Amino acid sequence: MADSLGFLSVRQHAEHGYFGGFLILNAMARPLEFHCTLPIKPSRAQVLLYGATLNDFVCGEQIGQALLKKSKQPPDLILTDCPPVLALNHVSDVTTLLLREDSARQPTTSLTTPTSATPTRKVRVGDQDFESPLDLDCSTEVITTILDGLASHFELQEPFQRIVEALMEAHPIVRAA
Repeated sequence: MADSLGFLSVRQHAEHGYFGGFLILNAMARPLEFHCTLPIKPSRAQVLLYGATLNDFVCGEQIGQALLKKSKQPPDLILTDCPPVLALNHVSDVTTLLLREDSARQPTTSLTTPTSATPTRKVRVGDQDFESPLDLDCSTEVITTILDGLASHFELQEPFQRIVEALMEAHPIVRAA
C-alpha cells in the first residue's frame, strides 16, 4: 500500500517562463504537501545549447528535482501530465510516470503544457496506461501495489487540475496575462 503519491506538473507561459507544482497526496486523495516554483525563464544561451532537450532539462532536471528536494518525505511514485518531467527519472530514485491528461479537460488559460522530444514507451498497469522513458526499467508489480492501495474514489487525473489552479492562484500575474 502506498503511503503517498506525488503529482508533478509544469506549465509554460510565453512571457514569464515555466511554473512547476508538486502535490503529494495520501491514499485517500488528501493533500500532505504542496510546493511550487517561481517562474523559471531559460537564458538565451540555454535555449541555444539545449535545443530540443531544453524542456526536458528545465521541467525534469531543474523544476522536478527542486520540487522533489523540497518535499519532507518523497512519495512512493510520481505521476505527471507533462512529458518533459519524465527527465526527473535520470536525477531521482523515485519513479516518475506520465499519465496523459485528456485535452478536452484542460482548462483554457495562458499556461501551456511543454512538449518533449524524448521517446517513451507505454506501460500498462491494470486498466491504466502510463508512459515512461525508453531507458527506464520500471516494475509494473511495484506500480500495481501502489495503485491498488488507493481509495476506490481516487481519480488519477484530478490532482493535476488542483495543481494548475494552485499555480494560477500563486502567480496572479499569469492569470491577468
